[in-house]
Amino acid sequence: MIYKICQFSILVLCIISCQTNTNSSQPSAQESNPIADSLTIELETIAEKSIIPGFAVAVMNNEKVVYKKGFGHASIKDNIPFSNESINFIASISKTFIGLSIMQLVESGKLSLDEEVNSILPYEVINPHFPKTQITVRHLVTHTAGLTDDFDPEEVGEADILLLEDIKYEEDSIQAFMDNELSYYKLGIPLTLDEVMQRYLTKNGKWYSKNNYEKFEPGTKYSYSNMGSELASRIVEIKSGMAFDEYTKQYILGPLGMKNSAWSYDDLDSNLVSEIYLPDNWENPTLAIEHPKYRYLAYSSGGLKSNIDDLSKYLMEMINGSNGKGKLLNADSYKTLFAPVLKPSHFTGKRSLSPLNDAYDVGVFWAVSSTGIRLHNGGSIGVYSFMYFNPKTQSGALGFCNLPDGSFGKIRDAVFKYETKIISSLEN
Repeated sequence: MIYKICQFSILVLCIISCQTNTNSSQPSAQESNPIADSLTIELETIAEKSIIPGFAVAVMNNEKVVYKKGFGHASIKDNIPFSNESINFIASISKTFIGLSIMQLVESGKLSLDEEVNSILPYEVINPHFPKTQITVRHLVTHTAGLTDDFDPEEVGEADILLLEDIKYEEDSIQAFMDNELSYYKLGIPLTLDEVMQRYLTKNGKWYSKNNYEKFEPGTKYSYSNMGSELASRIVEIKSGMAFDEYTKQYILGPLGMKNSAWSYDDLDSNLVSEIYLPDNWENPTLAIEHPKYRYLAYSSGGLKSNIDDLSKYLMEMINGSNGKGKLLNADSYKTLFAPVLKPSHFTGKRSLSPLNDAYDVGVFWAVSSTGIRLHNGGSIGVYSFMYFNPKTQSGALGFCNLPDGSFGKIRDAVFKYETKIISSLEN
């Protein structure tokens, strides 16, 4: 099931070392800078040893993008370079767009974070383990609602994802491997976001199970949830009277000039869309296999497609918003978007103090690390991604690739190591 892949892949990003393959880098448009050049050399070295076909990264402050570069290939078979314009899934970074949408509705007076979801939805969402405790919007946006991603629709012969193309592979062994990998995807049936929510979360839903709900009282524990995120986007639809993809197009993508970002491939320039890939072996990959493009039925938690140029505009808006100078929300709303709200008791076990730990605290879908960095990572078939910024330094970085492999963690760490150095070098 795709949700399990998403959660597994984010974990792998942090712990698996690089594999083997060869990629090439593309020239950058920014001015020559010795520190930036050092980052390029380190990323080229990682790319040469990684199975990842292509990736791109960017570093910026609140005023401008100071480094952006693509490496490797957007398409292996067509020998197309991966550039700043290459469009790819951004995976769970998509959730930050749900958070921004929620806060826009809060700011306009159409919604309250403490509103009970059952006062909004035309059906009931009740945790069967705590039927008297109501789930609120705040629970959804802080991953404390207790909605799980555990039920597999394959158990009833269906899937929550759709294949958008059919690829024939020349080698029989690869065809057999991919037939097995795609068996779940081929069970997908067209459903709306709301139909998916009802199937999972209501008692009469075809995909309903008590295990779709955590055995803790809503609001008391942190548990990362795609389902909770998607339900929040459904609330955006109800409160705005618009489909979620149309809402974000009108109120986020359009105002920021993100012309190469969309939830559907049909709304993108096909010449800029990257191919997506799957490793031939998760433990010891040696080959990148092209994977058919697909669509999440509940697309809002991970289905946005974008490129580095567009995402840089978005992250720059977030950086400025954290300083009260954003365009899409007022200063108080941005403060709420990024403000950490959980307590140590919300977490089980000791939390990592890593500056890029995305399970230390949370605002409105934006993770908050122990050092105050705001961030979100993402992972699924055809993508690993990261986005972060530091409100104190007013700088940050982002990146994504077109094959989920643990070596992407080294890419992210290299960018993090050089990010503040590059910014400081420009100020001196």
